[in-house]
This record gives sequence, C-alpha cells and structure tokens, in this order.
Amino acid sequence: MADISNITLLIAVIALALWPIVLFTMYILKKRQKRLEHIERMTRNELDNITTQDLVISVLKKIGCQPEVNSEGHITFKYQGDDFYIAAEEENRFIMIWNPWWGSINTDNEALPYLKEIINIVNVNSLVTTVFMADEDGKTIGLHSRCHTFFSPNEGELEDHMKMLLDYFFDTHNVIKDNMNQLGSAAVKDEEKKERVKVKGFSAYKENTVPINAKPDK
Repeated sequence: MADISNITLLIAVIALALWPIVLFTMYILKKRQKRLEHIERMTRNELDNITTQDLVISVLKKIGCQPEVNSEGHITFKYQGDDFYIAAEEENRFIMIWNPWWGSINTDNEALPYLKEIINIVNVNSLVTTVFMADEDGKTIGLHSRCHTFFSPNEGELEDHMKMLLDYFFDTHNVIKDNMNQLGSAAVKDEEKKERVKVKGFSAYKENTVPINAKPDK
C-alpha cells in the first residue's frame, strides 16, 4: 500500500509541475484558433485589409501545413516532405513560392548538359519554373523550382488553389526525372546495338550522380 501511495504522490507532484506548461500551451493554441476563426468570419471588405502574409499562413494551416516566418520574413513550411518557402508581396497580392534544393547534381557529372537542356524544355510549357544554381563550393548544382501567382482573398477557394500549385511542383519534378530516365535508357540501348564502337551510356554516370531528391537538413 505504501508503494502505491508513493507512486500516486509522485504522479500528483509531476502533474502540478507540468500544469503551468499545459496551461500556456492551451492558451497559445486557443489564441491561434481564434485568429483563424476570425479570418474565416471576415467579410470581403474586411478580408481586403488582411495582409497577404497572414492570408497565406491561414490557407497553409487549413491544408495541414505548419507554416513559420523566418528571419527574412518568408513563410517556411513542409509539403509532402519537401521544403518550401513563400515570399509575399503586400502591395499587389502576389506571392512567390519556392521549392529549394529538391534535387542536386555534381558539376563534373557528364549528364549535366542533358539535365540543363531538359529543364529548359520543361520550363517552356510549365507553370512552375526550375532553375539551377551552383553551391558555394562550386562542386554541386542545386535544383530549385518557383512559381509566381496572384493570391487574393477574393479569388474563390484559396485552399484548392494552393494545393494545386504545390502539387504541380511535384509534377514538374517527375517530368524532369522521367525525361532523364528515358534519355538514359535510350543511350544504353544504342550502346548495346553497337558492336565495334562502344559508346558510354548514361548508366556509366551512376557513380557520380547525386539522386534528385530533397536535400537533407544539416
């Protein structure tokens, strides 16, 4: 009986110690919820006064993201495991969505010229634009995609619009990857057909190829 009493007393002490933290957490969550509910209840005229940044944060939360504002004033969040950030233009209701470092490749990879050409071709017909930039060490090229769009509270279902845009980033990833794979397969088939002249196909680049996926956090 003594042991049970001691355990009960210990649980009570721990509960009392944690209670202020629980209360503070509940207060923060309730405050955020009230803010979101207030935005949802706003009329069109009232919505015109909400900042673009607050509007984006509200929409991101509605689609299940956990946005934060970084030191540069950009909204950062994850979607389907990838890193994104949004820069909001308050004056004209435009936002720039960036998906940085979704892929990378070594600068000495012989497939790099093909990748650049594929990206240029995809950009012509894509809502999302992909760019490649060299890292600080000059040895790695990162792939970054972006999309510039109008984002106003008076433009209908913003949650559906946001999800459509974010999903399109992954569609663009897949088109670029699929084209690289197709080129690689074609090169291998050409190599197999040749008897006297052996051509190095894309499979030979495997060792120095960096997988095109999200860069891990440091």
